[in-house]
Amino acid sequence: MSCARFRPQAIPSPPGGQFVDGYWAEAVVRSSELGRDWYLAGAWLDTPAGAVDWLHDRAARLVSALETSDRANTGHTPHPVAAVFREWSADTVFRSVQCAALADLHPISANARGRDRVQGSVEADVLYSLSARPILRPSPRG
Repeated sequence: MSCARFRPQAIPSPPGGQFVDGYWAEAVVRSSELGRDWYLAGAWLDTPAGAVDWLHDRAARLVSALETSDRANTGHTPHPVAAVFREWSADTVFRSVQCAALADLHPISANARGRDRVQGSVEADVLYSLSARPILRPSPRG
């Protein structure tokens, strides 16, 4: 199954029904250890394919940023979070599964956890989360 461009669809829902008015995608970093969340980016997209493409672009940006900070240290070993997102981005079969799930109105995500340096000095456990979900609106009455 390919990640084809999907159109908004009617969803049976008593009374009246709903329709998909796009897809919200976001990139968030959370640290329960520090009690903080950092919203890196968010976007409202027209199609499941557009949302999945956006998530993959954000994954590539995270990989680049995490590996750049690794190179600044002595000896380059791939950051475990970067490795997870690189592997997720390369999995074309799972990409189509996530696109289909989003088109079927299920939220999707890719997540990776590891130790990272936060705000330049503090090292803490962090969770990197890329997610997307359909935006449902009530059908207009008329």
